[in-house]
Amino acid sequence: MGLTVLYNDITSAEAEAVVNSSNPQLKGYAGVDRLLHSLGGAEFEAECREKAGSLKPGEAVFTRAYNIPAKYVIHTCVPPYKDGNLGEAAILRGCYRASLELSDRLDCRSVAFPLIGAGSMGFPIPGALEIAVVTISEYLELYSDLSVYLVIHDESAELIARSMLGDLDAFVQSRFSPGTAKDRKSLDELIEEKGESFADAIYRCMNEKGIDKPSQLYKAAHISRQAFSKLVSGSVARPSMETAVGLAFALKLSYDEAVPFFRAAGIALSDGSRYDIIVTYFLKNRNYDIWEFNEQILKYGYKKLIGAEA
Repeated sequence: MGLTVLYNDITSAEAEAVVNSSNPQLKGYAGVDRLLHSLGGAEFEAECREKAGSLKPGEAVFTRAYNIPAKYVIHTCVPPYKDGNLGEAAILRGCYRASLELSDRLDCRSVAFPLIGAGSMGFPIPGALEIAVVTISEYLELYSDLSVYLVIHDESAELIARSMLGDLDAFVQSRFSPGTAKDRKSLDELIEEKGESFADAIYRCMNEKGIDKPSQLYKAAHISRQAFSKLVSGSVARPSMETAVGLAFALKLSYDEAVPFFRAAGIALSDGSRYDIIVTYFLKNRNYDIWEFNEQILKYGYKKLIGAEA
């Protein structure tokens, strides 16, 4: 169960379904698509002809796999990448979701994906990789116990994938010190210190960042208006870690700016917590993509930020 990135040939992947980045006519024009057609044989070609014209961008259909180890080939269609302003990312996310949903309807226990769109369709590899990892991870976390393989065989894509997916793990491994106590102050200590309240810290940071409307902040932080109202009214003395992180991301705080912000919430980031190290990594890299953060913390077994309560 879960997502595994492999550097191999997708046609040899030990999965019940293999996903093919195809075209509306289900003809093998290039890349993995052409390879699957060359291996599939006459019966595969015949079944593809039967379903020709039934596939639209962002959708998925299936055929049997015939001469490769998989049971099914799931065909999904992503159009050529233009400039990123024609909804290409949304269609690509739809390709992954539709393929995962179809895998579940076929009662598959495992499915292997290529890096959809990143070959002949020209989708930039870093963006294609991020969409793949985040979309698959969210689907698995919410809906399914499939075993999913993201199979990368292009050398340049492999280098980018190893870099993007390996940096955080290396950072966590280098910093994690389980004997380090996590400093989360008690309410009594917070009252005794009489420092900046969390509500004051929110308003101060909003002013510094030029955010006039509270709705801009709590929507970007993915917390409810009710939860945000409790925070700024002072009825919640100390927010949850998830809420504090979501607000720090929405405010686009640097690591140095986030330290006093978290201190007002009674939080001090510690190398004794992998979660805190991941937060530190994202802040130091000024990466405020909550979806990407969720993907990483879910991998480490923590709950996601989306929908966090005060």
